[in-house]
Amino acid sequence: MQKGCMYCEENETLQGMMMPLTELPMSKVYLFRDQTYYGRCVVAYKKHADELFELSDEDRNAFMKDVAAVAGAISRATGAEKINLGMYGDKVKHVHFHVVPKQIGGPGYGGTFEMSCNPPKHLSEKGYQEIIEKIKSFCMEG
Repeated sequence: MQKGCMYCEENETLQGMMMPLTELPMSKVYLFRDQTYYGRCVVAYKKHADELFELSDEDRNAFMKDVAAVAGAISRATGAEKINLGMYGDKVKHVHFHVVPKQIGGPGYGGTFEMSCNPPKHLSEKGYQEIIEKIKSFCMEG
């Protein structure tokens, strides 16, 4: 665990932006509270590492298997035209992928997704639970 890392500490910053969705063998999956991109999640490596290349081949391959499973689950749960994957970390130095479903004619289609949308789109509690359950069910199917 890295002190000060929002993914390691699961602190207020993380809780304000995301909610837990599920855990997979090498990762924790979070749903963004801002659902401008319906189904948008983060897949965060369970242990702390700053860079993908710091992981062993075995851990990296297992983590990428989790990322692919979540991307496939989000695609099926949302009917996305395309899934964008983003790995940044300039400010949050913890290995994680943004998994962003895109729709033709939807926000950011044909370009890079925006990290923070203004205004953000929030769902009802029921809406969050519905998309969480859909994604989780498809993740478990493999």
